[in-house]
Amino acid sequence: MTDPIDSTRQAKKLWFNYIVKHWPVYLFGFITVMITDFVQVLATRTMGWILDFFAGKNSIPLDQFYTYPREKQFFILFAVMVGAYIIQMFGRMGWRLTLGRQTHKAAAELKRDIWNSARMFPKKDVEQNFTKGLLMSLSTSDVNSARFVYGFSLVALADFMFLGLFTLITMFSINVSLSLWSLAVLLFLPPAIRFLSEKEIDRYRHAQEYLGKFNDLCSQVVATIRLQRITQTGEYWKGRLNTEADMYREKRLTAVNTSLLYIPLMGFTTVVSLLVLFGLGIHYVLEGKMSVGDFVAMQGLVVLLQDPLFELGFIISDWRKGITSLARLCEVYDNDQDEVLELKESLETEEDDITLKGEELTFQFEDSDEPLFKKISVSLERGKRLGILGPIGSGKSTLVEILSGLRRDHDGELLFHGSKFSDLAHKDLRGKIGHVPQKPFLFAASIRENIKIDQDLSDEKIWNYLEMACLDQDVRDFPDGLDTPLGEWGINLSGGQKQRLTLARALARDPDVLFLDDCLSAVDTVSEEKILQNLNEHFDGKTIVWVAHRQSTLKYCDEILELE
Repeated sequence: MTDPIDSTRQAKKLWFNYIVKHWPVYLFGFITVMITDFVQVLATRTMGWILDFFAGKNSIPLDQFYTYPREKQFFILFAVMVGAYIIQMFGRMGWRLTLGRQTHKAAAELKRDIWNSARMFPKKDVEQNFTKGLLMSLSTSDVNSARFVYGFSLVALADFMFLGLFTLITMFSINVSLSLWSLAVLLFLPPAIRFLSEKEIDRYRHAQEYLGKFNDLCSQVVATIRLQRITQTGEYWKGRLNTEADMYREKRLTAVNTSLLYIPLMGFTTVVSLLVLFGLGIHYVLEGKMSVGDFVAMQGLVVLLQDPLFELGFIISDWRKGITSLARLCEVYDNDQDEVLELKESLETEEDDITLKGEELTFQFEDSDEPLFKKISVSLERGKRLGILGPIGSGKSTLVEILSGLRRDHDGELLFHGSKFSDLAHKDLRGKIGHVPQKPFLFAASIRENIKIDQDLSDEKIWNYLEMACLDQDVRDFPDGLDTPLGEWGINLSGGQKQRLTLARALARDPDVLFLDDCLSAVDTVSEEKILQNLNEHFDGKTIVWVAHRQSTLKYCDEILELE
């Protein structure tokens, strides 16, 4: 795992690079925020000038303005105020279409990068460091928090800078001493906000970490639901889930309640400023040091200043939470990738008669003193069938992973159509090699989507592959047919149905070489015989490697390799 300090540094770099990459959009967005804030202050100030106009006071610092007839003066002031509101409307549209939209675009890019990185992880990292629950938490909760620093948090920052600046300039232009007294209460804000943000980010981080663990627990409970029914332990797991959910809820609520403290903190500042304004402002009006229009404008400006003051706390909060989430995401982006899965340029393979050739293949686990197997040599011609037989623990599955190019931590030479696996792009290999593992994996989607994946297949072809896997009648008996929704891991199917559906999906890829790793163990012997016949007939010219515990499964093989 990446060092937390380094992850934070990488998070800021990731954010900065995205801003630089889309700088025209951000520049235009900041300009629209600035214009919107300027006319918002102008509209408030104009209201004070209109009141002074009716009171007969000349408070506008432009002598030329009063050379116009009074009727024209009014229409000018009215046009300025109406024009300011119209410009505000278009200005808000401008920053929503630029800065606001970047919030959603950045979220999509962050999720895409999670997938692009995680799919290249070594198997060990996927199983131990970046579990499914953690990746779910990152792609939902963390992305949702991080996305705001790319859009709406920057809107708030620009609004704080420009609206605060324009408001303060206007207030000081009306009355310096009254403005200073109204703003004196801001002196305690920086330490208060810093203290609050430290508490908030610490509680937010704990909640996010707990969410990843809770997601893992949910996944485990769903995956073992059949076992729970058999052992009658469903109530126990239900209770544990409720307990863990309450724990996460408490942690999340604690973080949210800390964030909500910004509201009374900022509201208190505004109230005190208004009290000071009224106490001194009325005194200035009665003494003739300030007009009624200026006094009303000052009230409006103080209320207007409330928005950037409110935003200050949430800007700090969103920034801290966003960078924390980005740092967690950077641990995914910066994690080492499996050399086996690294993308390479596509290389053409020599289409000779020898599809797969391995010489003196030897494999030994890191924590083992003896090799699992050693000096195995195989040579598979196009269209041939190889059977691999042996007791549990003899290394059948490991050998299949090596022959299919999924593992490369072995000794000996292995060639696919005359080329080394290390010279071939993983994506190209997966298009030519099909692998059906012992434990079937199915997506929480329809049967049709589980077979199609990323291919454009007609229903006719899908039914054909289901028929080859002897699953077509089962699917026809389902009320929704191909549209039957599957639970996670295909939980609403039997073991044999899951294996046959996984086989149908592999057949739909039309691979040159098909590896079947004991994938019919839960299928009855009658169905197994039909499947073997179908594969032998319809996959003529294709190379097949079968792994099985039963000798009868391998009767269509041209050669059998038996491991001890």
